[in-house]
Amino acid sequence: MPEEVFVLFMLTVMSFFGLTLTSMILRHKRKQNAGQKSVSDGSSMTTSELESMMRRAVEDATAPLAAKIEDLEMEVIKVGSATKQLEAHDASTRISLEQEDEILDVEPVSARSKARS
Repeated sequence: MPEEVFVLFMLTVMSFFGLTLTSMILRHKRKQNAGQKSVSDGSSMTTSELESMMRRAVEDATAPLAAKIEDLEMEVIKVGSATKQLEAHDASTRISLEQEDEILDVEPVSARSKARS
C-alpha cells in the first residue's frame, strides 16, 4: 500500500507542476500581448505622417547645401560667359589703337553672333 500512495503522490505533484508551469507560460504570453496592444494603441502616428515628417527633416537639413549648389552654379555660368566673351575678342578682330587714325564707329563683337556663324 505505501508504494501505491507514493505513486499517487508523485503523479499529483507532477500534474500540479505541469499545470502550474503551463499557467505561468500562458499568463506571461497574455501580458506580452497586452503590452504590445497598448503600445500600438497609444501610437497615433500613421505611416504617411511619419514619412512626411522624415521628408521635412531631410529637406530642412539639405536646404543650406541646395542653396550653396545654386550659388556655385550661378558662379560657373558667370565664369563661363566671361570666358566666352574673352574668346570672342581674339587677336585677329582687335583694332590697333596705336595708329594715329581716327576711329569713327566700332561695332562690338558679341559672343552670340560668333556662335551662330
